[in-house]
Amino acid sequence: MKTTVDLRDDIYAHIISQFGKRSLSKTINELLAANLFGKKEKSMFGADKWLAKTSWKDVREERDHDF
Repeated sequence: MKTTVDLRDDIYAHIISQFGKRSLSKTINELLAANLFGKKEKSMFGADKWLAKTSWKDVREERDHDF
């Protein structure tokens, strides 16, 4: 499908300088797909997404537990 997209001048210049004029559509499609559908990022916690949001402030020592 063809359509017209108005790019800001600075974005256009950056894409052209990095990837060239011939791959403009391909680059824009890849950027949009990555941002819309999400990149699969590997985290040090594995596949559980909720673990990636955990910070060291949430981690307790064993002595903090009531056993």
